[in-house]
Amino acid sequence: MQQLVRVEAGEWTRLLLAFFYFFSLLGGYFMLRPIRGTVAAYNSDILHWLYTGTFISMLVMVPVFGLLVARFRRGQFIPGIYLFFISNLAFFIIGFSDATTPLWIQRLFYIWLSVFNLFVVSVFWSFMADIFHPGQAQRLFGFIMAGGSLGAIIGPRVTAGLVGDAGARGVMTAALVCLLGATLMAVLLGRYQRSSVHGRTAVIGGRVWEGAIRVFRSRYLLFACLLMLLHNLISTFLYNGLAVLVDQQIEGFGERTAFFGTVDHIVQIIAFLLQFFITSRLVTALGMPRTLVLVPALLAGGLMILGSALGIVLFAAVQIAQRSLNYGVLGPTKEMLFTVVDRETRYKSKNFIDTVIYRGSDVTASWIFKGMITAGLSISQIAWVLVPVMAVWAWGAWRLGQIYTTLLVGQRARNENQPDAPS
Repeated sequence: MQQLVRVEAGEWTRLLLAFFYFFSLLGGYFMLRPIRGTVAAYNSDILHWLYTGTFISMLVMVPVFGLLVARFRRGQFIPGIYLFFISNLAFFIIGFSDATTPLWIQRLFYIWLSVFNLFVVSVFWSFMADIFHPGQAQRLFGFIMAGGSLGAIIGPRVTAGLVGDAGARGVMTAALVCLLGATLMAVLLGRYQRSSVHGRTAVIGGRVWEGAIRVFRSRYLLFACLLMLLHNLISTFLYNGLAVLVDQQIEGFGERTAFFGTVDHIVQIIAFLLQFFITSRLVTALGMPRTLVLVPALLAGGLMILGSALGIVLFAAVQIAQRSLNYGVLGPTKEMLFTVVDRETRYKSKNFIDTVIYRGSDVTASWIFKGMITAGLSISQIAWVLVPVMAVWAWGAWRLGQIYTTLLVGQRARNENQPDAPS
């Protein structure tokens, strides 16, 4: 096992706590995700407005998060953020009643879950980048992300099993229990980390909007934003397109939720295999630039297939490929990028990118999709229009990987005479 995962002495406790932390976090989220997919199908004609509502919510949340990071220690603001979202979920457990749920609650749930997902996962990976140095990240982040994928494999199956008898409320209650478990793991990991470095982690401090300012001053972070924008342009097309097809071809709340649950289940099995067996070795063998280029190269082929033939099963298959590559390859490598920057950038700038920039690109992509549909383009024609985007994505990925490599070499040179400790 140790040879398979490539764990070194003194790393097992942190690694296993992080593994089960991410397992619980994504297990809870992916129990809820099929419900959001069903809400999207019921509201497929206004998805661009739901994206816009999510983006506005992000703009409100980011300065609040910046204030928490500036004023409180890591061991205080991380559990506090999770408990805040858990209290929100308790409201939806009371207010949700499947297909008869009022539209305003459905739409509020869609926006809430979109905000929740990005914030709690961003905080998780900021935490990981804070306690694992770049060399450890290349070896261990794939395994940690595999923990999340294992939770994401089980989560949709729990949803499929519960939604028929217990309904959305039963699914949400199970998810709440998982999120409480993730909060407990976060507390335990923080305490273990503090004991291993013999002291409390310092308050990060700085200005509330410092993270955003750093993004626009850094060529490295701007390339990361470009990749996020282009990836979301493709993923939003696939998400919205599938929602349209499901709305046209599948009837019933339970049937739609089960369909999205099956898609999520397949995605996470493939992503788990990539994370556990392939990703860390891929980065080691190919280097960061070539690994990042691999994703747009493969997706370009998927878009050309959709441009030539279209059906709900084929469309779902391409979306499965896109999301599997996102979770299995792009996700771990993206988180590695933040192991070569300072702590304030890891928390504030990373969170700004993962929330405002991410959802801003979602909004942009959703309005572009709506505009193309309104202009009379078919889904197949839109697929062909997006193929050239892959070339720009590949170029940006190559440049980002090169800058990462330069920063990594510089950091190793500075640390070569220091003990091997978390940065």
